[in-house]
Amino acid sequence: MVAMTATLLDGRLDAADVPTTMPARVRVAGLADLPEPSVAGGDVGVLATMLGSVAVADLSDVALVNAVAAWQRVLNMAQAAQAEVVREIEARTVDALARVPDELACALVCTRRAAQDLFLRAWGAGQHPAVADAWAAGAIDARKVDVILAETAQVEAGAVRAVVADAVEQAVELTAAQLTRHLRASVIGSDPAAAEARRVAERARRGVFLDLAPDAMARLIAYLPAAEATAAFTVIDALAGNGAPDSDPRPIDQRRADAFADVFTTILDRQATLDGTPLPSRHGQRAALQVSVAATTLLGLDDHPATLGSYGPIPAQVARELAQDATWRRILTDPAGQVCAVGTTAYRPGADLTRTVIARDVTCTFPGCRQPATRCELDHRIPYDHSQARREHDADPQTCLENLHALCKHHHQAKTTGWWQVTWDKNTGISTWTDRHGLTYARHPIPVHTTPTAAIHRPPPPPPPDPGDPPF
Repeated sequence: MVAMTATLLDGRLDAADVPTTMPARVRVAGLADLPEPSVAGGDVGVLATMLGSVAVADLSDVALVNAVAAWQRVLNMAQAAQAEVVREIEARTVDALARVPDELACALVCTRRAAQDLFLRAWGAGQHPAVADAWAAGAIDARKVDVILAETAQVEAGAVRAVVADAVEQAVELTAAQLTRHLRASVIGSDPAAAEARRVAERARRGVFLDLAPDAMARLIAYLPAAEATAAFTVIDALAGNGAPDSDPRPIDQRRADAFADVFTTILDRQATLDGTPLPSRHGQRAALQVSVAATTLLGLDDHPATLGSYGPIPAQVARELAQDATWRRILTDPAGQVCAVGTTAYRPGADLTRTVIARDVTCTFPGCRQPATRCELDHRIPYDHSQARREHDADPQTCLENLHALCKHHHQAKTTGWWQVTWDKNTGISTWTDRHGLTYARHPIPVHTTPTAAIHRPPPPPPPDPGDPPF
């Protein structure tokens, strides 16, 4: 047999697999199966280096697929290593669940929900050595870790170890969805009475959630007991009609969606529930859609995007359609798109100031928080001084646009307790938040009106200088 060059990561390439006529220049790549953790000594860096040394173009079709799986093992091991760091932060922090996710959200430029998921996954894996070990070895991914933690969270202490150990063993061969079904059967079987108690408790977590999607679309997700969810769908299906009229080109899914939406738009238009009860107000304002749009766009002079409250940018045509039956209020902005100031010496802002702050901030002003300002509390950045002397001798209003901002309940409490400090630059509209370590994060303002710049044609960049003939 001629000499050959081989990248052998799995120890499965035998001499019998190589033709005796193979030219010496042919490079043979192994990766017939995934490398065992022992190949890299359980070190993610070693395994990544081994895989990175393989020339992708030299791999066979089968080896390419296996290389993808091998890189997934690297990702799993890296996430497990990151989780170990998060657990160390948790161990050093008092009231870590309330504090650490905010810090991680700022550092990773992600939402608090995503950071909280990262935190809870790391903490949960640390409670189950079998899960942490399998994750660190790259045998399971973060999705399967989440499934195991979620499905076994309420299992009694005496049974949880056996259920988790079985799940880890099965996870290697099952998809996340299959693992979920397997675990649910195991959990119910381990203690049927406890399973029934959990069903009753879970019903208390029912709710409705808005999930934003592109192209002026969104998903309204209802988490309901099975009977109520089935009843709601039965009504929607009936409203949509069992058969489409000849003049109606909409498929059944579209008719169900339109019937569902009609129920709530009718309530909003009437400002009353089905039994005639008036809809409650918030911040002194009636329940309504909030749309911010330039007057020039509304008049059809341009097609700049508008902003729909609780959602975000929408096309100009959607704003024009909503404008047909709307009541409009003028808001003056500066050249940067920020709302101009008004103020009062009273502690509580009036209706106009409240509406202006909500329109300016759009969301909670903590970095990354997306809670709509309409559902937030209004907070004084510099705490309001209730003393009589302050009110009598200081003409500057404390309750003003410059000193008010919208904060969700969680971040309002975090600021009030002193865990975070905030300052505001009135020239740029940037809020600067400082955590307990002295690390600072900026929350940039969301302009009420913006002119898109992506479509503006710019001259191409100049060509790079000619380096001349080598050597350089």
